[in-house]
Amino acid sequence: MSEKGTIEIHTRNIFPIIKKWLYSEREIFLRELVSNSMDAITKLKILANRENIQLGEENFRVDVTVDKEQKTITVSDNGIGMNASEIKEYLAQIAFSGAEAFLEKYKTEGEAIIGHFGLGFYSAFMVSNKVTVESKSYREEDEGVRWTCDGEPEYELEPLEMKQRGTTVTLHISDEEAEFLDTWKIRDILRRYCRFLPFELHLGEERINPDPPLWTRVAGEIKEEEYEEFFTKMFPGDKKPHFWVHINADYPFKLQGILYFPHLDRHDDIMRGDKLHLYCNRVFVSSEMNMLLPEALSYLRGFIDSPDIPLNVSRSFLQSDHKVRKIAAFLTRKIADRLMEMRGENEENYLKMWENINPYIKLAAMRDQKFSDRVEDAIVFEKSKGPWVSIDQLLTEAYGEGYKEDKETEHHIYYAVPGETINSLINLYNDTAHPVIKAEPPIDSHFFQHLEAHHVDLKLKFKRIDSELGDELLAESPPQIVDQNGETGKDRIKKRIEGILTEPEIKVEWLKSNDIPLVLIFPEFERRFREMTSAMPNMDQMFGSHTAVINGNHDLIKRLDTAHREALNDEQAAEVMTHIYNLALLPHKKLEPQILDDLFVKAGKLLAHLSGDFRPDPVITPEEPEAE
Repeated sequence: MSEKGTIEIHTRNIFPIIKKWLYSEREIFLRELVSNSMDAITKLKILANRENIQLGEENFRVDVTVDKEQKTITVSDNGIGMNASEIKEYLAQIAFSGAEAFLEKYKTEGEAIIGHFGLGFYSAFMVSNKVTVESKSYREEDEGVRWTCDGEPEYELEPLEMKQRGTTVTLHISDEEAEFLDTWKIRDILRRYCRFLPFELHLGEERINPDPPLWTRVAGEIKEEEYEEFFTKMFPGDKKPHFWVHINADYPFKLQGILYFPHLDRHDDIMRGDKLHLYCNRVFVSSEMNMLLPEALSYLRGFIDSPDIPLNVSRSFLQSDHKVRKIAAFLTRKIADRLMEMRGENEENYLKMWENINPYIKLAAMRDQKFSDRVEDAIVFEKSKGPWVSIDQLLTEAYGEGYKEDKETEHHIYYAVPGETINSLINLYNDTAHPVIKAEPPIDSHFFQHLEAHHVDLKLKFKRIDSELGDELLAESPPQIVDQNGETGKDRIKKRIEGILTEPEIKVEWLKSNDIPLVLIFPEFERRFREMTSAMPNMDQMFGSHTAVINGNHDLIKRLDTAHREALNDEQAAEVMTHIYNLALLPHKKLEPQILDDLFVKAGKLLAHLSGDFRPDPVITPEEPEAE
């Protein structure tokens, strides 16, 4: 037979739990009490409009006072106040929300109320052994009242003669929490949590919150310098941000804030924790809330203010809450849209910024396909000859406006790596119909692979210009002299070089340029793999198969043909080809110190050997004196 029952909660055991577990940081008590005082003022202003209460030119404020001798902290406000029945309703019921009850009654006007005058109030007992509340309601007929509790379920409620409307909460700090009687510590807590609250907040004679948060103002009325000054004040020591996004949304969630894209120079800039500051109705919650952003944009700095996120938010809550996921998606869209706007507004300024931020935007695009699609035309590459272009502009230039409808043709994008790809080869490609873009491995190695996978319908392929040499780079080979063995000049050059260079595969071609003696060709897949794994231990020593394409159109290479009238002898040929090959390896492989030294020494010898007027220096001997 089944039974039903009611879970019993013994109130005498509640206070030890509150003291230890209500909040992970004890200093939160001050945030909660000040927030309650701010709510009391907000409620009064709402009621004044509805009930025609004359408030005059009264200055609304909250005052915090520390008395080290009396061991007390006092939080006072001139807000709505409470009478005896309201105190019993709000304070004698743990976790009863006066804010929620008020909002239920005045739904259309209570948007700015911060939180709960209930459980948050009891955070006072985390640091106190006694709490006194003295309050007088805004209703003139209500008398003042004093509520006292020493951390036990019993409390004392008594009438009190009070002339001024408002509430004063006095905490009698326990000996174990005496650190909170330090005025400097209280000032630090108030500045951290309460610096943007809407009404004046004072600690003694000092005002804690003189400046309103920038995100509450209209974006069109804020100057660029103000955004930068606000960032510098909140993130001292950081360089000026590249750009920012002012956020103001009312649906499907209420959200205000400013996101800054910082100047990222060091790994620490990305990994630091105090990046995204979370507020709830101007009350600071945490500075380590970058889980509100997608992982790919977690390095952004800024401020998010939303009443949809509770003050006692936890990391696990943020990771699982559906509203938070929607907020993250919304913020991602705002960043992508702003990038698109900036490229259209001022291309020159955008490109200056792009040099610093492009690896982070590409990384974000690889991790978030929706972001990638939205920001695609803002991701630009520098052409080897011409302006910066997006992938769409590049394909349009090479294949025409209708390239997206052509599902049969392989669409190739050629790229070069400055410092690794020789300019002579880049210039050779510039003379063809296919433009060349400049790439930065290893980020672009990953990014190209991402684009190829996403645009598989276009048969999109990125090819480094030294991964293969297309027919458009080759000239017709000249008439060949065939010797008695049936070998052409091409055969003789290839055979001779194969006897000198044993590592690469040798291929002889006639390029349209006669400036390049040799081009090293690495398969695209192997090169990308090497670039993507370059940061792994010992992976920089990997060096895959490669082909040395010998340019038969180069004057020096022609002299490797034994039938040439000025053919190089075997010693010269070996020195020439070894030297050229090692030079070609420099951008691709870390050479041994001995090889580098040989390059320098042999360069001088080689030039001397190839010089037509070279003669060894004569040996000078002193003349014999004439005999007398």
